Amino acid sequence: MQARHPALWAAATTGMLVGAAMVSTSVLSPAASPASLAFLRYAIGLAILAGPALFVTWPRYRAGDALAIALLGVAQFAVLILLLNHALARLPASTCALVFATMPLFTWCLAALSRREAFSTRRLAGLALAVGGVAVLLTGGAGAAGGLDLRAGSGMAALLAATLVGAATSILYGPYMRRYPALPTSSLAMAAAVLFLALYCSWQGQPLWPVFSGLQWGHMLFIGLSSGLGYFCLLWALGRLEASLVIAFQALGPVTAALLELVLHQRLPSPALLAAIALVLAGLVVSTRAPAA
Repeated sequence: MQARHPALWAAATTGMLVGAAMVSTSVLSPAASPASLAFLRYAIGLAILAGPALFVTWPRYRAGDALAIALLGVAQFAVLILLLNHALARLPASTCALVFATMPLFTWCLAALSRREAFSTRRLAGLALAVGGVAVLLTGGAGAAGGLDLRAGSGMAALLAATLVGAATSILYGPYMRRYPALPTSSLAMAAAVLFLALYCSWQGQPLWPVFSGLQWGHMLFIGLSSGLGYFCLLWALGRLEASLVIAFQALGPVTAALLELVLHQRLPSPALLAAIALVLAGLVVSTRAPAA
């Protein structure tokens, strides 16, 4: 277990950075389109990874593996974030983070169905607790994290689609992360996503460099930093742990988002949000302690 601790800490770091980045993205959503925010997010993240990546030995990628990693990068860094930014423009960041924290359930179900991971009753119970937390949030009405507006149906649909994309890509990354080092592989995936997003912005007529204030650029730089560091930690952990275990730490996202929103808006979290967070964290504890089947 001791040898797994660094990978567990890397997974936890990713979960916290996801929640913090959601809060900053929610702040920026009125000032830029989802596509522009996604492009800047990963352009900055790629710039952060590029420096260290130049000083490591790059492996010789098989052509098929390089194409698969690039396509996974487009799915995880472009399609997922476009969907997530769409949701963040319509829903509170803590709501998005909490629903996004159910990704372990999707990941574990897909992994079990594809026989990539063994069945575990305790892990299933832990992930069910996390889903229960989201159910509390959705039925908590206006009191939960600012409320889930029924008119925001497209935002919730986009959020669930982003969660499913994240679960699928996390499983599919596994073989490549065990075959290739994390830093060059994450750089390759992110570069493919940045190219895709640049072309998408051009097609949609969206600016690559929106007009931001100084404070907004501060949020944008933090989002880029969290993306570069967070996804390196994610891919590094995926090469050392089961995908469902790594993604279970996304449960730290809503806790981080709720605490930051509390500070930014100077308000206390609602009882529904507190209950939802408690269930999600309980699910994380149960699922990460589940013995290997």
